[in-house]
Amino acid sequence: MAIISFKNISIEYSGTQVLDNACFEINAGQKIGLIGPNGSGKTTILKIITNQIKPNEGKVEIGGDVRIGYVPQHVEFESNQTVVDYLLDDYRQLKAKLRQNEEAVSNANGQNMDALLKAYQVVRDSYDHIGGDHFEARAMAMLDALGLAGRHDQPIQQLSGGEKNVLAMTHALLADPNLLILDEPGNHLDYIGLAWLDEFLQRFRGAVLIVSHNRYLLDRVTSDIIDLEFGKTSLYHGNYTKYKQLRKERQEALQKQYDDQQKRIAELKALVQKFADIAQGHASDQSWGKRLRARRSQLEREMANAIEKPIYDNSKVNLNFQAEATKADIALQIKGYSKAFGELELFNDLQWSINGGQRWALIGPNGCGKTTLLRDIVKKGRWEDPIIRIGPSLSIGYCSQQQEVLNENKTAFEEIAGLKNVSHEQALGILARFLFTDEDVHKKIANLSGGERNRLQLARLMLLKPNFLLLDEPTNHLDIQTCEAVEAALSEFNGTILTVSHDRYFLDKIADHVAEVKDKSLRLYDGNFTTYWQTYKAQQEQSTGRITSRGKDRQQDNDAKAKTGGQAWLDRKAKAAILRKAQKAASDLENKLGQTEKEKEKLEQKIADAYTRGDNDKGSKLSQELKIVSTQIEELYEAWMEAVENIPEEE
Repeated sequence: MAIISFKNISIEYSGTQVLDNACFEINAGQKIGLIGPNGSGKTTILKIITNQIKPNEGKVEIGGDVRIGYVPQHVEFESNQTVVDYLLDDYRQLKAKLRQNEEAVSNANGQNMDALLKAYQVVRDSYDHIGGDHFEARAMAMLDALGLAGRHDQPIQQLSGGEKNVLAMTHALLADPNLLILDEPGNHLDYIGLAWLDEFLQRFRGAVLIVSHNRYLLDRVTSDIIDLEFGKTSLYHGNYTKYKQLRKERQEALQKQYDDQQKRIAELKALVQKFADIAQGHASDQSWGKRLRARRSQLEREMANAIEKPIYDNSKVNLNFQAEATKADIALQIKGYSKAFGELELFNDLQWSINGGQRWALIGPNGCGKTTLLRDIVKKGRWEDPIIRIGPSLSIGYCSQQQEVLNENKTAFEEIAGLKNVSHEQALGILARFLFTDEDVHKKIANLSGGERNRLQLARLMLLKPNFLLLDEPTNHLDIQTCEAVEAALSEFNGTILTVSHDRYFLDKIADHVAEVKDKSLRLYDGNFTTYWQTYKAQQEQSTGRITSRGKDRQQDNDAKAKTGGQAWLDRKAKAAILRKAQKAASDLENKLGQTEKEKEKLEQKIADAYTRGDNDKGSKLSQELKIVSTQIEELYEAWMEAVENIPEEE
């Protein structure tokens, strides 16, 4: 049954047709991926459904019991707004309005009582619908379950990009939606966060409409794909991989139908011309005139029923990374690398070696130091350096996540034309291969979109011909078609690659080794990201019983950077590992603490599951249990620390 009907929608901006008679439906429980090139109108569709903009033509029909939870690509937060203020602002306003109505009813006289009671009931129904009496407890429990425990009073601006995404998702879920609309929800999430999002969306019982360039997420979560191309929508049943197969088959069938039809039309035209010539030469023979009229009628019918010539968006960047020849056995050799910012230590005595021709993925949680390490390799790496050595015949090509290698005061043309031995014609030609229009090439880089700047970085690399590529999130802001073109070009590259990316699809295509940032060092794995992930997943399931837990799994990596006292927690864990054999009292307390933490983790999962399926009463009851367990953990910490402090230093 359709809960959303998107009917014959057309809209244009400044004379450009964005949507042209677009149609689709969303059914209860259906999970749909909305894909298309950058600028094709995907976000416009979401804004029309959520009534933020009006179409020029057509209408959207929304079922009466549909509750939409919308998470835009860019969430606006008020300056200095805290986490709890953002989550509870609407609730507090509704609660205050309810109290005002209650007071008005209690002070009313008989003349306006009916009107006041009706107004009160409207507000009361809204309050009850969101579970008003338990709303605040539910909000706090969801924050804890989704990994923001203890952050309630923290200013939102202090959160990371991924944490802001999770906060926006929490806000949407508090409305108890049966339709989630998500615009690039994986932005700013690291691979652990993406795994959590994958798992959450699979468990979510409502419908989902998701715009995403993350092909792995689309494969895991979606049951259908809507392809937006030239303003029109096409529905394909299946996930992204199935969509690619079906789209190719549909295009081939449509092209064959068109070719066959055009062939018949051409044959009929020739036959009509032939009959016309014969009829003209045999004017006295009426039968030829009848034959001619019959063939003309047949031609008219065929042309009237002819399908339009299929048009496909086959525009894609044209890459070819040609590396300068090298015989270097060692591409990168790191000995004794350490890095810290104040009290936050990212790396301590790192040792690492990359052989020439290898392809490494550097992974780890947001903020663990991946980008910092890449920047130091670019800045300090040379054969003579005692810590970061680069093979003597290697030249580095750097694609930066923050795109600082580009001069924002230059135009796209000036950036490319300024490279050594690049002529005016070559600069324009390479920019055209990377989909820059005549207008785009003269834009200041500061005015380009994120995707355009990433394409410009890739164009630079292609011209520079480096044999050692350092790529920091190279597919950020790129649409799927461009990502696949980049992957194809890198697959043919015969140099060395070191890349940071959270795009699992990309990593599986490009990398054959994985280096995970862990405990201020690296853990090395042979194989692609999937091989690494299978090992990681097995370890997590063995220790926690599930793959991803925003409540605890991420704390050891994130708390040191984002939480007050996070570094102290890491220090206590390290100290516990050393002292656990020293004194029985401390050891017993540590074991008890571990058991209680596991109990808390199970409660967090149960709470998340309860609220996901809409069982608010169960979630509220479990939240009270969670508060008790959390208090027990704090008490155990204090007792454990006291026991540890009493152990003699020589022990």
